[in-house]
Amino acid sequence: MIEVLVVDDSRFMAKALCTILEELEFKVVAMAHDGYEGIEQFVNHRPDVVLLDVTMPNMDGMDCLSKIREIDGEAKVVMLSAIQDPATIERCLSLGASSFLQKPIRKNSPTDLCRLCETLEEAVAKAV
Repeated sequence: MIEVLVVDDSRFMAKALCTILEELEFKVVAMAHDGYEGIEQFVNHRPDVVLLDVTMPNMDGMDCLSKIREIDGEAKVVMLSAIQDPATIERCLSLGASSFLQKPIRKNSPTDLCRLCETLEEAVAKAV
């Protein structure tokens, strides 16, 4: 079972993602609501993959991604955002993100659920 850390400043979105992931038989090991909490939870749990929002207060997802990759150069991090700016996506990937998922992830959309599953599974399987 793939262990996931969910980091999103929206408590509603984080909870929804956790519910979706658990229904898809992923194991959510922790949840965080900003980059600092995300780093702390990453260190504490060492998940197989981090699902990380780009836009957050205190420390954004890109800074959090950089810190996680400093801690563990092989960490698998999938960025998640409603932002569709190619420069933002490219920057995330250049910082070491395994992939980039567009929000929203709708529980009632088989396409969204399939995309989420495939992206997380591919990230975990990807060699760094």
